[in-house]
Amino acid sequence: MSQAAAGSHHDHDHGPATGLISVEEARERILSAIQPLAPIELPLQEASGCVVATGTVAEGHLPEFSSSAMDGYAARSHDVAGASEDEPVTLRVVGLARIGRRPDATVGGGEAVRIDTGAPVPAGADCVVPIEYTEAAGDRVRVRQPFAEGRNVRPAGEDVRAGDVLVPAGRRLTGAELGLLALSGHPQVAAHPRPRVIVLSTGDELVEPWQQAEFGQVRDANAFTIFGGLRDAGAVPYLAGIVRDDPEALKETILSHLVQADAYISSGGVSVGERDVVKRAFFRRGEVDFFRVAMQPGMPQAFGMIEGKPYFGLPGNPVSVFVSFEVFVRPAIMKLMGRKDLLRPEISARLATEISGPKDRLQFARVLVKRGRDGWVAESTGGSSSNLVSTVAKANGLAMIPAGVETAPAGSEVRVLVFRSMES
Repeated sequence: MSQAAAGSHHDHDHGPATGLISVEEARERILSAIQPLAPIELPLQEASGCVVATGTVAEGHLPEFSSSAMDGYAARSHDVAGASEDEPVTLRVVGLARIGRRPDATVGGGEAVRIDTGAPVPAGADCVVPIEYTEAAGDRVRVRQPFAEGRNVRPAGEDVRAGDVLVPAGRRLTGAELGLLALSGHPQVAAHPRPRVIVLSTGDELVEPWQQAEFGQVRDANAFTIFGGLRDAGAVPYLAGIVRDDPEALKETILSHLVQADAYISSGGVSVGERDVVKRAFFRRGEVDFFRVAMQPGMPQAFGMIEGKPYFGLPGNPVSVFVSFEVFVRPAIMKLMGRKDLLRPEISARLATEISGPKDRLQFARVLVKRGRDGWVAESTGGSSSNLVSTVAKANGLAMIPAGVETAPAGSEVRVLVFRSMES
């Protein structure tokens, strides 16, 4: 079985509490089986957002040569040490230093070279006199102020010295790191690649979103919920389409993507119904474990390895899919990418309205968090049924009502898993 016939509560989430495991135990079972994908050499434009596997070391100085910080004249500091407005020092201009070119002269005693900002400082010079402190006259220039050694010179190695670590192992590559690697002459980097994840939905009642849904049929929302979550996490999702409630068809679909896949996610067919296709396909093979988690929504879960690749079997109802992805799948995807920050941020917020749920399970209630006078305030976005997709679209967080609390009253403090910006 798969997604909710709209208006149905049925998600196999309301069964007895016996035999349940905690959310923490379920997540640990999954994460302990996940290892980061083997690093590969990636071009910089493909490595953005990926995690560096080994530290990258600078092979030379940055900048590679001393350059001018100003437009002016490269000179020797002791030649201009006595310069003043009343008694300027006159130097002979012997050449020109342009940006992107080697200077066409060196600087000797009593000499200067006209220089542009960013141009290499010619040999013999140890300072740059800004143009506003000079007066040019033919092949002579008068300097009206002294400048010490090193003034207005960007020395070689000022930014990075040869042998320095440019990007440490474990660092996620953003624009700053990519720019530094490019500047230092590293066009590629060893990083954990983005996982390629095959997404499929099970259920005879499903049709694609672009198809006409006949009476009793449901358009597939789960694949696109998962697709968006994977993209947001930085993975590369591939939609494998709808698989009918046939265990052989499911196995064939999964095995046909073995070369392409780093992981699989299916929705539907993981509970106890006679048509629950994932269980029928994999229960006897021992590759996939089926367990019931003390959470609402999302109690039935499946996880295992198929040919060494993680397989996540999620419940069928759309809200259960969203919550299960955030709680279990997203952290595993982050670990596959070598990330350390596996979990979404959590905040403390005050409930604007009471929230009720099953007393024996951790409830993930959809809420909209806003800033109030005295901190964050969380307001329910609608009912608790697992088929109410709009309650997720309106929310930016999941309020976690702990097991043992049947009703969290308005005004009480709760922890909220934040999955979207609270300012948008």
